[in-house]
Amino acid sequence: MNLPDTARVAPLPADDPRSQDPLLEDLVNFVGYRPNALLTMARKPGVLPAVLALVQNTLRGDGLIEPSLRFLLAAEACRGARCLYSTVHVVHAAQHAGVTWAQLAALPDYRDSADFNERERAALRIASAGATLPVADAAPAFELARQQFSEDELLEIVSIVAAFGWFNRWNSLMQTTMEPVPAEALHHVGWLQQLMKETTP
Repeated sequence: MNLPDTARVAPLPADDPRSQDPLLEDLVNFVGYRPNALLTMARKPGVLPAVLALVQNTLRGDGLIEPSLRFLLAAEACRGARCLYSTVHVVHAAQHAGVTWAQLAALPDYRDSADFNERERAALRIASAGATLPVADAAPAFELARQQFSEDELLEIVSIVAAFGWFNRWNSLMQTTMEPVPAEALHHVGWLQQLMKETTP
């Protein structure tokens, strides 16, 4: 697959001391590659560790919500924001976290698809509402979600959606270059291919 180099600012080399962080190494072991987005953030002192801590605290660390749903929420937040780089990366990572390709392929139809249960649908409605600004339909989404989640769980849902707002803006503005490993998700999830056609310059 031809992956054009579109980056507006080049990432650091993988061996640059500024890109060394234990949480980054843990993430690399999980997904199998070094994300260009994080190597670019590492150029600004303090940003990489802060962002890695945010990911750890919202998506990958201990929590009340099951990991598979956390990754689905991140994927929907990115899909709704139409950030190709972030969406492909989260979809690829979600599969590593145990979400099936079939469920990821059905994500745009989560409201009606049999691949999702009522708990997942309720959480994903919040992700859909928060994917863009201004936020859309948040009140009905929260009303439905309160039937499935405690207030502390709702905070976890919003934390994930908000955290990926950072990535969507960063990667859309920077036009971060896609790496070959996460790009494999394009072969499994049809709507990602459509998103690429619609958003690639």
